[in-house]
Amino acid sequence: MKVKVLLLAALMLLMPSLAAAEITVEDAWVRMPPPVADTAAGYLTLKNSGDHDVEVVSVESDAATKPEFHSMSMHDGMMHMMKMDKVIIPAHGELKFESGGNHLMLTGLARPLNAGDHVMLTIKTADGGSVMVHAEVRDVRMKDSNDSDHGGHHHGH
Repeated sequence: MKVKVLLLAALMLLMPSLAAAEITVEDAWVRMPPPVADTAAGYLTLKNSGDHDVEVVSVESDAATKPEFHSMSMHDGMMHMMKMDKVIIPAHGELKFESGGNHLMLTGLARPLNAGDHVMLTIKTADGGSVMVHAEVRDVRMKDSNDSDHGGHHHGH
């Protein structure tokens, strides 16, 4: 009887982590901002290996007071950036946050970010799960014009 109770208790403790394990983060990095900037842009891919869509409700960071997911869209010939009200990772799918498109905006930087530094991100889901990831700060100023990984995009964030 004790073994069954212990096994059941262990399974109950594992359930939240099993749900969170459906979400993985790949290729997380942050663009090094200019020295006087109080914002930085971050990029990553969120993957969902589960059978159900997963909603991301927030992102936290040790590097910024206000991290948010943002979308980019064209209106009247002007590119606009807006906070994403909903971030849904489709079942068995992925959602990319990349240069020139959806991205992570780190506003209210807590410290200067230099190439080689790491930023801790915690991505929280509606089901109470969370995924932590270290994102490397990269200086891509010299590489933007000829680095196909970054598409030659120049952004002022």
